[in-house]
Amino acid sequence: MTFDELSSLLDATLSPEAPVVRLFEITGFGGGDRASDFMVIAGSRPIGSVLTPQLGLQIVAQDTSTLPRSLVGEIGDPEAVANGLACGGTVRVIVHPWSWVSKMTEHLRARRPFALVTEVDAEARPTSVTVIGLGDRGGSRAVDTALELLEHGRAGVTVVELEGQRVHVQCFVPSSRVVVIGGGALASGLRHQGEMLGFEVVEFQGDVPQLGRADAVVVLDHDHDRVTPLLCHLLGNTEVAYIGSLGSRGTQQERRRRLIDGGVGDHVERVYGPAGLDIGSRTTAETAMAIIAEFVSVVRGRSGRSLRAVDGPING
Repeated sequence: MTFDELSSLLDATLSPEAPVVRLFEITGFGGGDRASDFMVIAGSRPIGSVLTPQLGLQIVAQDTSTLPRSLVGEIGDPEAVANGLACGGTVRVIVHPWSWVSKMTEHLRARRPFALVTEVDAEARPTSVTVIGLGDRGGSRAVDTALELLEHGRAGVTVVELEGQRVHVQCFVPSSRVVVIGGGALASGLRHQGEMLGFEVVEFQGDVPQLGRADAVVVLDHDHDRVTPLLCHLLGNTEVAYIGSLGSRGTQQERRRRLIDGGVGDHVERVYGPAGLDIGSRTTAETAMAIIAEFVSVVRGRSGRSLRAVDGPING
């Protein structure tokens, strides 16, 4: 389950003892990252899945009355290929009570990235789970690893070796939501660019949706009287990662002055104006691409410069 799919659990009534099934390690399947697989067994009904629906039913059929524990399931080639995998294989999952991770609902409601840091014993049975959110303090190598991954918007699983013990770090990051304030051709271009990347792009209709550190607001409206109160609210009350402001440098100076007068002077550096990377945009489509690219660079903590000009990893 992705972050957004996990949000369906907010409406579910789950017993504290309900088994939670999470992917630990896979053998076969042609590789690939299936790190967001997550399943809760509510009575005899699975919510979510692990690799394939059929494997989930395999897990449900096994004994989960004694928790925590580790279970193994197998998938044959025909079933694996039918579910988009290269080939069959074997999977080990960790199973623990819902009460161990119920705190994650706070992060789901706020659309805030979070990680599950799970310690396991020598037989891959989970012994504890710590729910970590952005802004939490570190203190251990596993928690520091989780915070670093979350800061860079990296969903997935990392296994950290700590004095001979494996610690399972699973990060969940919401898909980005882009709110466009204003209309016209550029709003349409932003929608096309964002949706191509799997973002949810919505035009502002008077109510601010829930926004977090994976999300963006792009201001196309030049009416300061209409927009300034909204920006003051966003800067003062949300963790939205990126606020892009269209307009000339003079427009940006006036917007900045009004935001300072509005009491959010400590946050004005969160507004990127003029919005977009410096790629020499001329067309509407190029401008939309430059703005979305700047947003991605901000969320990933990267410079937005040419890869040729920087050292370090190529991918975010």
